[in-house]
Amino acid sequence: MESADLTKTYGFVVLHYMAYEMTVECVSTLLNKFDEYNIKIAVVDNSSPNGSGKRLQDKYCTEKKVDVLLNEENEGFARGNNLGYRFLVKNYNPDYIIVINNDVLIEQQDFLNLIDSVYRKNRFAVLGPDIFCPLSNTHQNPAHLKGFSLDDVNEINNRIGNFCKYPWFYYYKNKLVCFIKSKLRIRKRNTNNIDRTKTMENVVLHGACYIFSKDFIKVRENCFNPDTFLYMEEDILHYECSKAGLKMTYSPDLKINHFEDVSTNMVKKLGYQKFKWKNNEMKKSISILMKLMNK
Repeated sequence: MESADLTKTYGFVVLHYMAYEMTVECVSTLLNKFDEYNIKIAVVDNSSPNGSGKRLQDKYCTEKKVDVLLNEENEGFARGNNLGYRFLVKNYNPDYIIVINNDVLIEQQDFLNLIDSVYRKNRFAVLGPDIFCPLSNTHQNPAHLKGFSLDDVNEINNRIGNFCKYPWFYYYKNKLVCFIKSKLRIRKRNTNNIDRTKTMENVVLHGACYIFSKDFIKVRENCFNPDTFLYMEEDILHYECSKAGLKMTYSPDLKINHFEDVSTNMVKKLGYQKFKWKNNEMKKSISILMKLMNK
């Protein structure tokens, strides 16, 4: 493995909500794996009602590589991560900013060297790694190969609109379909033909991990559109980067593990509540993308 490049600063943003143990494991992994590198970790607590943000602040008060930012209110995914992103830019002027979910673990020892190697070859603005979800045994990046058209977005908006208007009907309809399929042992056909073993450019990258280079940082005040609370951030970011000529790259050489939905499951534990809440937030986010596309 190449030695650590001490001339570069690597910033990490870890968004925290409620799940104290998961965030500690995420941050501890970063500190242990990259102890020889010049890393700065901004943990953003989204006003966790269980007091876990203050616990994190107390835990890392003497750790020079970690700053814990306590948000006064839960601002959601985009604005929460934007707070950490702006803090790193203002205070540390990093060469790269890696925005990861707190349910992501990076176990590659040479992960940071690989980022720099890909940048030298590809000159990306936004980089996405191979994201493996052990719980579902799936690879999540790229999320899809191309962005939505306006017709696609209108169709999604209509479908989600029905889910929001008749949540009980669609929630129990989906549960019934899943139950019947399980009894009949009908498995969903795998129609995902994405070859994730090759590097791809300008694909839609999954939101669990984004790596932003100086090419992105120098022209973007925020990493995400600040108008959303949760959902559709990856599609909005892809659209905005496409319009601005900012290259998005998927590289299979970088690998992470994603233990999905830890924080969102703590927000809405009941199935129906989560279904209703998710679709209401999706509806709001889709309207943001539609406005951008209609400009």
